[in-house]
Amino acid sequence: MYRNLLLVFVLLCLSALALAQPSFEAISRPSLERLTATIQAELQSHGERVLGHGAYRWSTRLGKIENCHAEFTVRVDNNVGEASIRTETVEFSMGALEPYAMDLQKGWLELPCANKEKCIFSTSTCASKSKDGIVIDCGTASHKRVDSFRLEYDGDAASASRLQRAFRQAIDLCREPKAVIF
Repeated sequence: MYRNLLLVFVLLCLSALALAQPSFEAISRPSLERLTATIQAELQSHGERVLGHGAYRWSTRLGKIENCHAEFTVRVDNNVGEASIRTETVEFSMGALEPYAMDLQKGWLELPCANKEKCIFSTSTCASKSKDGIVIDCGTASHKRVDSFRLEYDGDAASASRLQRAFRQAIDLCREPKAVIF
């Protein structure tokens, strides 16, 4: 009887100690600021694609991630015929994305919305340059809501893997309930 009581006491003490220790996942989980810096650095190094000796040039940059709200800028320079520049500003909530449905391709990372919702808002503008060097507005800005964002990069597989991992961690972090302190 004494041995059973001692065993129960030891098990209770060990379980209390285990609960009091912070989990390794909580210790090693990166902050949203660190993930933002990782995404910015990857896009700075690998966020450009050039096709046809400068005929087309894509440039994808992260503007910011604040309060789990992300803003990207995608610029496409088309130098075939009359040169034009299309700039697209893309905004979405990181928590609205589906982290495990991301499609990783050779030149892009597809970021889909959860439940196929249209959670991504984009605004596109366009300007063209005439042969005389005059910049002309191609048309009015277009706004649209879509169910995924194709994040273009230069095709570096290691960079794409790091981008995908950083996005998954940021999405998980943005979906995590916030602690309430009374």
